[in-house]
Amino acid sequence: MLFGAVASCKPAATPTPAPPTPTPAPPTPTPVLPTPTPEKYDLGGREVKIAVENAYPPFNFIDEKTGKGVGWDYDAGRAICEVLNCKPVFVETAWEGIFEAAAAGEFDVAFDGITYTEERDKVVDFSDPYMLYGQVVLVRADETEITDKDTLVALKDKIVGVQLGTTNEKTAIELVGEERVHSFDTFDMAVVALMAGDVDAVIIDDVAAYGFMATNPGKLKIAGERFTSEQLAFVFKPGSELIEPFNYALKVLKENGTLDKLYKKWFIEFKPAVAEKAPLIIGTTDKVTDLDPAQTYDFHTWEIFYNTAEGLLTYKPGTTELKPGLAAEWPEVSEDGKEWTFKLRPGMKFPDGTPVDAKAVKWSLDRVIRLQGDPNWLVSAFVDHVEVVDDLTVKIVLKKAVGFFPYLTAVTPWFPVSPNCYSEDKFDEDSTCGGHGPYRIKKWERDVEMELEANPDYHGEPPKWPSIIVKYFADATTMRLALENGEIDVAWKTLLPTDYQDLAKNPNFNVIEGPGAYIRYICINPTHKPFDDLRVKQAIAYAIDREAITEKVFLGTHKPLYSMVPMGMTGHIDAFPKRDLEKAKALLKEAGFSEDKPLEMDLWWTPTHYGDTEKDVAAVMKDALEETGMIKVNLQSAEWATYVDYMGAGTMPVFLLGWYPDYLDPDNYTWPFAQSEASADLGIFYSNPKMDELLEAAQTETDMDKRIELYKQIQELWTTECPTIPFTQGSLYVVTQKNVTGVTLAPYMLFPYFLLSK
Repeated sequence: MLFGAVASCKPAATPTPAPPTPTPAPPTPTPVLPTPTPEKYDLGGREVKIAVENAYPPFNFIDEKTGKGVGWDYDAGRAICEVLNCKPVFVETAWEGIFEAAAAGEFDVAFDGITYTEERDKVVDFSDPYMLYGQVVLVRADETEITDKDTLVALKDKIVGVQLGTTNEKTAIELVGEERVHSFDTFDMAVVALMAGDVDAVIIDDVAAYGFMATNPGKLKIAGERFTSEQLAFVFKPGSELIEPFNYALKVLKENGTLDKLYKKWFIEFKPAVAEKAPLIIGTTDKVTDLDPAQTYDFHTWEIFYNTAEGLLTYKPGTTELKPGLAAEWPEVSEDGKEWTFKLRPGMKFPDGTPVDAKAVKWSLDRVIRLQGDPNWLVSAFVDHVEVVDDLTVKIVLKKAVGFFPYLTAVTPWFPVSPNCYSEDKFDEDSTCGGHGPYRIKKWERDVEMELEANPDYHGEPPKWPSIIVKYFADATTMRLALENGEIDVAWKTLLPTDYQDLAKNPNFNVIEGPGAYIRYICINPTHKPFDDLRVKQAIAYAIDREAITEKVFLGTHKPLYSMVPMGMTGHIDAFPKRDLEKAKALLKEAGFSEDKPLEMDLWWTPTHYGDTEKDVAAVMKDALEETGMIKVNLQSAEWATYVDYMGAGTMPVFLLGWYPDYLDPDNYTWPFAQSEASADLGIFYSNPKMDELLEAAQTETDMDKRIELYKQIQELWTTECPTIPFTQGSLYVVTQKNVTGVTLAPYMLFPYFLLSK
């Protein structure tokens, strides 16, 4: 539980308690001596109604074990009544309207850590102050520009978070202006926004700031010194007969050391019992294949590695920008662009305790190349060899300069693993060793669920939520039902398009759309006749109905795509022509087909790998092709494992596939499908020296304008050769329960579980 603010800084929303810790200790508030009073007051055992929120630890809150109110207010109220011979009766009262209620006499006195102000003094009366505190500027631990209040004011682009209706909000508006202030219902929310980068600083009371720093070690710091000095006091209705007795009791408790003892108990030593957070549950219809980065080549398993391991470089969440991951800094690059030297962060280790060092990096990359698993080309096609320079320095020597090389180091085959956990000479498809990442795998039951726990040794910021469970569902219908029944917090890939439409109308859920670089396409194997005839392939390209697929099947969650290079990516052009049935018929006629002698062809699809909509995609594709009157389509299907085997064997002449990016570059959407040696791996078996020449030139060219021109030529040649025919590009969709925050989607398509919270 997070520790709330110390002054009158809270509306009725409940902050989460977090204790301040002795190190670093906040400057000790000095109890202020009250005004002189008579030597003794006796209230004759009367009841005194004391207003508290029961939502403002450590002043007042409900103990989760006993269900009773506890805190500084409770102890102080009892101590005061012991001095005055009264009986304290604590009345739970909302913060909103507390001053009006006090003025109306709805209770005798309000505790609740209230700040004295002249404005409030016009409505209610105050006791003598019992504590001093000050306001500070709280910032992220890595903040370098904001060094104190004055720099915060001077930096006009910085946004300040505060709690609504507090003295801190008033201070912030006076300092930087209302347009730079973002007010939250609670300070807890303001601090979460600060750590997420949504605001740049929070103006808050010093004791509360130290509490949040203790709860979020290494993430926050105070910029500069306390810049105000303010007082806490009890609140009474105007003219209350209890003001002087309470002032007397405060004097007694100050002199006998009780106030000091209570401060120490609640503001220094207090460590609230933190309720264990239940796991955040993510549902998916995807499956894990091989938990070995040298072998796995599907996006869901890559997503698991993205959350449990890391590359030398990694993506800034929600962007296409790279930043150092396991590397301590950006690599040094030789003049010829072939040698990349990375310095690793010190002190990192794998879950089994093995150091993450240069030897482990070399061992892991050599292993990928040696074992020749499905994704090995992402290393072996580019790397000549790897050198260990010293314990924390590794040099990657490339076969040739590659302009997009940094992006390769952020993909799963480049993630180092422990040499003491993975086998050197075979794949470990069921290994839960993982790498060095925000989470580590706690347990896994294939096709049922995987439990992840926060990695305490991770070099970076800890995950927002300590544990994640990924639940695997057989179909979208079952997953939607689990979401609606509250059994899962997040429904990820993939619900049906109709589900997104329905759930967007339900106020209990968030439906979030993000940019996607996921494309769908037809593959054509020219080793099967008549698909060695360019006219036949071009006829298929003219006949398919992209709009029908996007509207009837995907209900607008996909868009028509006319190039293998996705829309929004550098170099994209709409290369393929729009649908033209007459042109398709003319080409088929030239190739020797007619209505009496139609082209009979098998169109293959896989039932589960791409979700429940795939059968509809195949059906709409069949209808569009048969609309020519000169093509007869036989739909054939196979489950994914068999489908992949058929691809490798070249069994399927025409088949449907989808592509998630390995790395965000046009090369990744062209080379694997049309380069002579690479295309066989995807069952396409296409070869053309001119295409190879263009692909090779584009891959090695470092001048962006020249690369764009080369990819224009590649896309134009593609429409003639048709090794593949693209038809849609999909957006990303995720549905969450209303209380889930931190969903971050980006074109690289991997879901960062470590940013989720609830």
